Amino acid sequence: MNRPALVMGATLLVLSLGSGGAWWLTRRTPGAPPQEEAVQPFRIGVVGAGRYIELQPPPAPLRNLRWTAPLPGGAVVAQILTQTGRQQAVLFLQGESGPAFTLPDPAEVSGTFFHFADLVDAALVPGEALVLLYRGAGDPTAPALALAWDLQTQQIRWSHRAPGERLALSPDRHSVFLYGTGTAIHILDLAGRARKTGPQVMSVDLPPALETISSLLPTGSRSFLVAHASGLSAWRNGEWTHALAPPSSPLGFPRGLGKLAGSAQSGWWQPEPGTLIPLGPHGTQGTPHNLAALLPDLENLDAALLRLLGEDPDGQLWFGLARPALPALPPLPEPLPDSGAPEPVLAGPPVAAPLIRPSREAWEAHLRNGLERLYCWKPGEGRMKVVTLPEAWKRLAPPPGLSYPSGEDGFRPESGALLCGGPERVWWLPLRALQPR
Repeated sequence: MNRPALVMGATLLVLSLGSGGAWWLTRRTPGAPPQEEAVQPFRIGVVGAGRYIELQPPPAPLRNLRWTAPLPGGAVVAQILTQTGRQQAVLFLQGESGPAFTLPDPAEVSGTFFHFADLVDAALVPGEALVLLYRGAGDPTAPALALAWDLQTQQIRWSHRAPGERLALSPDRHSVFLYGTGTAIHILDLAGRARKTGPQVMSVDLPPALETISSLLPTGSRSFLVAHASGLSAWRNGEWTHALAPPSSPLGFPRGLGKLAGSAQSGWWQPEPGTLIPLGPHGTQGTPHNLAALLPDLENLDAALLRLLGEDPDGQLWFGLARPALPALPPLPEPLPDSGAPEPVLAGPPVAAPLIRPSREAWEAHLRNGLERLYCWKPGEGRMKVVTLPEAWKRLAPPPGLSYPSGEDGFRPESGALLCGGPERVWWLPLRALQPR
């Protein structure tokens, strides 16, 4: 073979391999939208006790960048919405970037809705499906969009439009619960692959006596407990059962702070801060715990302020401190007009101020000293551990300019992590790094 022929043959071979390589790099599952995993939207590095996640300059201007609160299993999802309306999502696991994908417009909603929608919550079945909950940016009262993304086929498994603000995954991971303020509870089936008809849906209407839901704990694929202002309710075998909340604290906490945590077999109910009731199967109540006896200092006023935040993967309960309103003092009686002659006056009964112990002055002084503390308790142990956030923050060596989070600011102990900062720069911090003492 002469030299020109050899060169020509080599050139054809390179072109053939190049086109084949290009096909391999750009191939995707038929029917799936073009993905952009090759371009990593975030830079990740270790800073202090956590991982620092920083958005890289995007190729297109952004319309929105949002993060969900941390999810069970150490997951968190970032929403990247460009000015062109392209919805992208990036799944992080234990502070490391996982798959990034671009979502096509679901058939159930208009492009106008989806191109401006905000990601507000998510639920993850590792290796199988990621359910994303979107709400309209212009009208938050409009029905939300739940979208199940199949992590294996990289396609939309189903989508469903219904009112709701939060998602909760069933213990068997076969269904996801969509619930919100004053709305029916929708149970969406996660089993099976993509369906053109959408998911199997079961809707549970709230009884008239049940007020706004503050917390929901799934106990099965079709059963759950809900905490609300009036007490605790359970849905099981197609029927409601109800239990009234104990008397309110005289400190005057806002309504709607009821919380549920734990599992279907062993859970916890807090009707309001300062109270903790163990729950058995199907929501059966045990004897309330004396939280004051669990604090290192028996005279610590924090015991009456302990607000349940959730249960971490190690079975520990985490508490923040809720600020009470403190009941208003009764008004002083107005002086009687001086007419020069005594007039008979029928005095009404004196208005009694709500009894709070210790004195109101002691409570006001305690609140002025700040509530930047978290408490941690392993059920069965004799005392709680405490994290003083300002002190812990210095030890954790966070990125410059990042302040410690509030105990009520999207803190989900079941995730085993905290997400601080945002939106373009966040710090993913393992919960164990707080080292309660």
